[in-house]
Amino acid sequence: MIIIPTRVRKDLRTRGRKAISVIVLKLLLVGILVSSFDFETIHGDGAPSIWNMTFGGSNNDEAHSVQQTSDGGYIIAGWTMSFGAGLPDFWLVRTNSSGAMQWNKTYGGVSKDEAYSVQQTSDGGYIIAGSTESGTAGLSDFWLIKTYANGDMQWNKTYGGSHDECAFCVRQTNDGGYIAAGYTDSSGVGNSDFWLVKTDAGGIVQWTGTYGGTGLDLAFSVFQTSDGGYALAGNTTSYGAGGSNLWLVKTDMMGTAQWNKTYGGNSYDTGRSILQTIDGDYIIAGWTSSFGAGGSDFWLIKTDGLGNQLWSQTYGGISDEEAYSVKQTSDGGYVIAGATTSYGLGGSDFWWVKTDATGVMRWNQANGGSADEKAYSVQQTSDGGYILAGSTESFGEGFADFWVTKVPPYTPRPPEEEHDIAIISVLPSRNLVCMGSSISINVTIENQGTCTEGETTVISVYANATLVDESPIELASAEIATIAFTWNTFGFTKGNYTISAYARPVGGETDLTDNSFVDGKVRVTILGDVQGDGKVDIIDLLEIGKAFGSDPWKSNWNLYCDFNNDNKVDTTDLSDLSENYG
Repeated sequence: MIIIPTRVRKDLRTRGRKAISVIVLKLLLVGILVSSFDFETIHGDGAPSIWNMTFGGSNNDEAHSVQQTSDGGYIIAGWTMSFGAGLPDFWLVRTNSSGAMQWNKTYGGVSKDEAYSVQQTSDGGYIIAGSTESGTAGLSDFWLIKTYANGDMQWNKTYGGSHDECAFCVRQTNDGGYIAAGYTDSSGVGNSDFWLVKTDAGGIVQWTGTYGGTGLDLAFSVFQTSDGGYALAGNTTSYGAGGSNLWLVKTDMMGTAQWNKTYGGNSYDTGRSILQTIDGDYIIAGWTSSFGAGGSDFWLIKTDGLGNQLWSQTYGGISDEEAYSVKQTSDGGYVIAGATTSYGLGGSDFWWVKTDATGVMRWNQANGGSADEKAYSVQQTSDGGYILAGSTESFGEGFADFWVTKVPPYTPRPPEEEHDIAIISVLPSRNLVCMGSSISINVTIENQGTCTEGETTVISVYANATLVDESPIELASAEIATIAFTWNTFGFTKGNYTISAYARPVGGETDLTDNSFVDGKVRVTILGDVQGDGKVDIIDLLEIGKAFGSDPWKSNWNLYCDFNNDNKVDTTDLSDLSENYG
């Protein structure tokens, strides 16, 4: 077993044109499939959700942005293929504080229209940004829609040239206008460039700015800074050390670039969300394939006001994690939301991480079902809790539905006695393992007591009621450490196993409620069963064929085809599968 210390791991021409023809369809509530449900927390140590709601129809519906409204309800934007006039259309859903739908609107034409960002405006209405292919001069254009408080359209504007443009983020500016960020293929010097469009309150362009080189440069997030300028985050292949690096561009209030910085290694690194922090610095969330433990990990970077990196943290397991949204919380820390394939029960699950002001993880939560879920947006709510929005393929009625989750405030219990050992997370490296193979189980422990001499305890890990590994550890007061245990499944029959960890109480410890921690289930199956359905058949053979010759750094890597855990899929794994075929 290995003890892992807490550490840092890893411009454009706009052309006037007539507004495109827009079809606005108000859907009757009885015609939309809305469901609420409870489900088991898959993994983590955050509080269970208060409620979960899905919205959608029989086709594909995906939420990309959520915000709490001034009355305590929520506004959610994304796109729908179940309703509206095109494939897909902008979809705006308004709920009350309990997640019950109050109204919804679709906006779009006969072609593809996708919304990625929404914000409540100072007049109580909403501004929505995305891309449209319906009635544009180019392949796709930026599309801004301004609505009244009831969702009826007030105005809409498109911006773009003869090629592709897409807006991923919009914010109301201090002067009552709007700033939208994304990319353009019509202007600039490269394949795609960062594109910033500033409008007045009526959507009339005041100025635009392009930023980039000869490669592919995509902006995903923009934030107006305290000096009236703007900070943009995304990724670039024009500059930096690797194939794609995270790129931060700072402009003045007229869009003139003041400075820019790249961050990353020689693999794929991207920034998806940026904010200016209360101390005037910047916080950026995205993911990295250059650093961390897996194929890609959540990546959180804190910089000073000039973009100089102060610290960075990665979070994740041996598979893939992607962070799409970050917000600073009322305690000065941060909440990050995205998706994980390292933890949980499905292909990917909602994953959100809460950190302190220095990026140290304080708790995390993964929720989902047997298929794919992704969280694209998170915000701290007025009660100190959190609201998350994204898509689910496990719940709801269609191929994919809007999924909105409300999480209550989570306050770590302060030390109440001198001696207190707590287990704060249990993370299996995978949720499917072949009989006779081994997996890693990372257990994070914190000494929440005040004893200056430190505490020594023994951590034990169980699969159901069977002890699989244990280790002693000594921790100073307030110290956090992670132990990597190994579970060799030889002798275990196929089935689902609940993973738990237990910390032996130390002398004088009276509160034992946090000495144990139960994670989700790990499924043990026969050798060669890639799908986890208890049999080895042609589907499993096809999956290993797709992954053959791969390792964790290749795009076709599938860790469930690596039966002997040697970080490659080769003839040994194919031979293992053939032994149990049929």
